Amino acid sequence: MADKRHSFQVARRASSEIGEEGKEFMAAALLHDIGKLESGFTTFGRVFATLVCLFFPLGKMEKWAQKNRGLRRRLIDYAKHPELGAKLLKGIGSKEQTITWVLEHHSEREKWDTPKEVAEILSSSDND
Repeated sequence: MADKRHSFQVARRASSEIGEEGKEFMAAALLHDIGKLESGFTTFGRVFATLVCLFFPLGKMEKWAQKNRGLRRRLIDYAKHPELGAKLLKGIGSKEQTITWVLEHHSEREKWDTPKEVAEILSSSDND
């Protein structure tokens, strides 16, 4: 429920600035964290995973999970949620602009392919 609320809040914040012509970007606002579903974490698990991701770089976490099983695998899936979300959206035929923002929503600004003014709106609307 918290994830749905967060997605709707991000979309609501962005909608007034993006408007009707940006439907692909509104979809991105709603779906930007969809890859987190792959981890299978509950809200408490996601809080834990977020803290782990703050303290351990992805490369180190991947070394932990050489066998790709259990909690460590789920932590990596959580950390890679942009890539996993983009893959899910590609699989269902989402628009390229939607997929691009989902993939890059945690990237540095200079690496964004989404138009800068739209990306700034989406980024500032996402308060996580």
